[in-house]
Amino acid sequence: MRENLISIFLEKNNQLNLSAIRDRDWVMTKHILDSIELNKFFVLGKWKKVCDIGTGWWFPLLPLAITNPDVSFLWLDARRKKVDAVNEMIDKLWIKNAKCVRSRIEDFTEQFDYITARAVGYVDKIIPRSYNLLKKWWSFIFYKQYDEEELKILEEMCKKYKLKIANTHRYSLFDWDIDRVIYVIEKM
Repeated sequence: MRENLISIFLEKNNQLNLSAIRDRDWVMTKHILDSIELNKFFVLGKWKKVCDIGTGWWFPLLPLAITNPDVSFLWLDARRKKVDAVNEMIDKLWIKNAKCVRSRIEDFTEQFDYITARAVGYVDKIIPRSYNLLKKWWSFIFYKQYDEEELKILEEMCKKYKLKIANTHRYSLFDWDIDRVIYVIEKM
């Protein structure tokens, strides 16, 4: 499945210029392995519902959907080009637990157990816009480049919205990589 995911991504990338990453090994490392890093320290749980804010060109959710077949995944994005590309990818890979919907976050009303976002914006923009989509006692999952200033902003947002940083997972994908972090933030 990984090889198919990489091949389809590279094919689509040539058509739509989705990412500057065009090498198979780098797609594997920087997109797929980064996406499934969450599985190393966090269990999504059977029958849970996950919403990704902004598709990030189907990362992290396609790799997460593939590696968590008992979890339901939904992508929200306002751009038709992205939604069409992701839904085509889902069909080509025969992924049954995922779909992509064209909608603005503010216009969507369904609630989810988890909301993920991978490098799509600052937490002070994401949290207010998506707060109502997250069920009480469940979690935001943010994939970020570690930054002290953004951590301070996240801590301020947690106070304002009655959230709690439940887990901070710092990691690197290779020796000279950026300092990456995944924050799991609980809604209380």
